[in-house]
Amino acid sequence: MWGFKNFLETERAQASIEFVLVTGGVIVAAIAIFSLQGTISSFANVSTNWAEQERNATITRITR
Repeated sequence: MWGFKNFLETERAQASIEFVLVTGGVIVAAIAIFSLQGTISSFANVSTNWAEQERNATITRITR
């Protein structure tokens, strides 16, 4: 009689488990990227603003 433990030890079951884990990992990665989009774009805006301020300050120092 086949039990659940014996099923888990078969190669077919291991391939199924790997598929489920890979699919789950892809889904989790997609959710993480989707949820971080706002944070990433905010960071990009802050970085851009900071670079612009530094550039303007440097131009002001050089031209004085």
